[in-house]
Amino acid sequence: MKKLLIGLFFFLGSLLTMQAQVLKESNVVSLKDSVTSAIVKKDSVKKPYKIIPRVSTLRSAMVPGWGQIYNRQYWKLPFVYGGFAVNIYFIITNQAKYSYYKQQYIDNFQVTSPPSSAKITLYGDESGTQREVTSSQLNTFVNGYRRNRDGSYLFIAVVWVANIIDANVTAHLKTFDLTDDISFKIQPTLTSPDMMNAVYGAKLTFAFK
Repeated sequence: MKKLLIGLFFFLGSLLTMQAQVLKESNVVSLKDSVTSAIVKKDSVKKPYKIIPRVSTLRSAMVPGWGQIYNRQYWKLPFVYGGFAVNIYFIITNQAKYSYYKQQYIDNFQVTSPPSSAKITLYGDESGTQREVTSSQLNTFVNGYRRNRDGSYLFIAVVWVANIIDANVTAHLKTFDLTDDISFKIQPTLTSPDMMNAVYGAKLTFAFK
């Protein structure tokens, strides 16, 4: 009888130990599940990317292309910087030719006894071949390259303004609600045209969201 009681005691003790272990493991699993669900919920509740047209416009005005980056339209950057690069190239080239031919004009025709014509080497001609030009022709070269240079400055301003307008318009379009969610309701109405008899009818209501 004594051995039976001792055996029963050990059996109940082992049973309680197993139950406690199971409860502990279940609590750990439930805790992990709750933490995982909290993390997933936190990730799913991320704030949507909000575009503010004023910010986009100001950024494009300060740095060309910054507004397009803010609007997440990275594919427009090559066009913006390409426009600047091309015009800067023409500014440098025309400025160099303008300076070269202006100096040729000063050296050959702005002298005490200017000749009717002079021989000059054309800009970029590495062979050194000289060409005879008159004062009027050389002056045409000078004025032409100056106009081309100034035109490139103007086009840079145009590209800059176009970059600002594009950023502003795109930002407004991205913030404009273009959803097709249109609600339609039918509501009963009660009118009295002649102030005597009531007329029952229905009203159709469209709600654009």
